[in-house]
Amino acid sequence: MQRFHSYVTSFIVILIMIIGTSVQAEATCTNDVWWEGAKLQKGQIGKVTVLKDTSIVTFKNKKTVFTRKAKRGNVYNVYAIYAKYFHIGNNQYIKNDANIRYKAVPKEKLALLICDKKATAATISMNGLSIGDTRAKVEAIYGKAKRKTINDYGLYWETYDQGNYKQFIMISYENDKIAAMYTNQHIVQTKTGITLNSSKQQVQQTYGTPLLSIDKGGISYIIKDDEYSTYMLDGNYVTFFFDKHQNDQLSAVQIVRRDLEEKKDGFYGNPNNELRTAYEYQIFDLVNAARLKNRAPLLSWDGKIAHTARKHSEDMANNRYFSHTNLRGQSPFDRMRIDGISYSTAGENIAYGQFNAIFAHEAWMNSLGHRQNILNPSFHRLGVGVAFNSLGQPYYTQNFYTP
Repeated sequence: MQRFHSYVTSFIVILIMIIGTSVQAEATCTNDVWWEGAKLQKGQIGKVTVLKDTSIVTFKNKKTVFTRKAKRGNVYNVYAIYAKYFHIGNNQYIKNDANIRYKAVPKEKLALLICDKKATAATISMNGLSIGDTRAKVEAIYGKAKRKTINDYGLYWETYDQGNYKQFIMISYENDKIAAMYTNQHIVQTKTGITLNSSKQQVQQTYGTPLLSIDKGGISYIIKDDEYSTYMLDGNYVTFFFDKHQNDQLSAVQIVRRDLEEKKDGFYGNPNNELRTAYEYQIFDLVNAARLKNRAPLLSWDGKIAHTARKHSEDMANNRYFSHTNLRGQSPFDRMRIDGISYSTAGENIAYGQFNAIFAHEAWMNSLGHRQNILNPSFHRLGVGVAFNSLGQPYYTQNFYTP
């Protein structure tokens, strides 16, 4: 009898700063954007001027590893604002105190910076489909959607494939036109030649420095993460997901129309029972699409063990803990037996705090223990359970098994 379990957390840092009313009109793109005599850098949101000698600190794993002097009169670009520090690039931080003066880049300049010429030439499509294409065009390629579930943008993800997850794609429509799309299959095409299996280095050489934040209603939310990079391309937010266990190759792509992303309520949307159920089935589809790509047999949905998984997510969310072992000392395998589930091999993945089902799945795929469960050819069945805590943060549980 084999047992496997693993967990992943996502300590999402949402750093907030007021930068004024967001720009609604599209800006004219330019090659270079200048502000107060200097060329703005991608991701720059302001600058600090040193008024009195102070220190620049380099952190690693939240510990100070190096300190150097910042002399009076020095000026540094700012890329993010933390509670006590300004991020000035290369893991370097300068303390936010009376020794420095901060000045924000005007929003009009930021709009020009985010709309650079290279980005607007970089059209990305999936199986010949792009943002703005019609439902009729999608259905001419795929037929009717296989599943329709609500998403955190207040719309629906509709999933399509050409049989057993072949050329799997998730599409969200607004007024029967594509507003968002995702795939982890080899159907990504770009004008720049980037495809799935391109390296992270190739992506960043092609598109430059990823965005460090997304602005929503005058608030800037930090989105920096080593496992994915987000860009503004063709007026859309494009997120490239990378596979740490395949030499940081590009493994999946999500595209969301700019206005749709920016009007979303924070990162989590509006948590409710319908969204919870939607995430459960979305994760199931994402797992099978990943198994197809990695030549593992597809799993069957198991409602009984999905109930076991949901109860554990609810328990963690309601009692504010995160562990495979619950507060009564029961392991995943104890909980399966209590629910009358017999197995020859079984496993569990848990996660907490990822934005939605897609980000939870991609985080699991970048964690070796979770990845091994997701791709384990010995498993035959899967159930997924999701719950939200009082802050709207999601808890995810996957239970795999073979009778």
